[in-house]
Amino acid sequence: MRYFIDFEASQFAEEIISVGCVDESGRSFYSLVRPKKPKKVTDFITKLTGITREEVLSAPEADEVFARFYDWLDKSEALKFYCYGDCDRRFALNTVVTVTDFSAQTALSLIIANIVDFSVELRRHFKMKRSIGLAKAVSYYRGEEIVQRHNSLDDAVYLREVFFRSRSEVIDKCPFEEELPSPADIVHTGKRSVVALRDEFEITFASCGKAAEWLSQTQLKKKLTVREKQNISNKISLAMERDKPYSGFIWRRNKQ
Repeated sequence: MRYFIDFEASQFAEEIISVGCVDESGRSFYSLVRPKKPKKVTDFITKLTGITREEVLSAPEADEVFARFYDWLDKSEALKFYCYGDCDRRFALNTVVTVTDFSAQTALSLIIANIVDFSVELRRHFKMKRSIGLAKAVSYYRGEEIVQRHNSLDDAVYLREVFFRSRSEVIDKCPFEEELPSPADIVHTGKRSVVALRDEFEITFASCGKAAEWLSQTQLKKKLTVREKQNISNKISLAMERDKPYSGFIWRRNKQ
């Protein structure tokens, strides 16, 4: 059985705060999830997903949600979970260590072991060097622009639609122009400039230090000391070197 799944997560701890899943027949599952660290549901996450800290505080914990999810799954055949992007498996890994219920642990472990990033296959299908946003793919198939709201169930439904439409399509050449960063989002494009990416969001900074300042102003909501700024700057640099996320973002050196 094929499942199409999407998670939204808290910012720094990257714990799951909502799960949306649709199976190949169209059955759906959705729930908000109370993380162990609800304070990590920042204003940025609320703006991105529409999920507030108050909502997750009243939501069931991951043990309950994923125990129900396990019961919802059709376990009579092999399972495969399709996601869009490389963050959903990481969110599941960050959450599975917080649960104690056996069924919940099993459900998350099944996801982790059997999850596939469909954006890679779709990029190859469209003969592109870079993956496109899920909303853009849906807009292409529907013939009208749609706005992605970062609702986990909506995104799971979108992913299912794109999966089946692309599987029945043969193309000779890429129907899109390669996506480039918006000039409005570029602060600086020198050799040491840094790009922060998360889903459809992308912004470029002159240096790791400038990126650290931006994080302090928009995410941490506090003024950093020189030592704190240097510490965050070093963590951003290390995240790029190890190709690991930091503070909810993927960090890259700008190649322009």
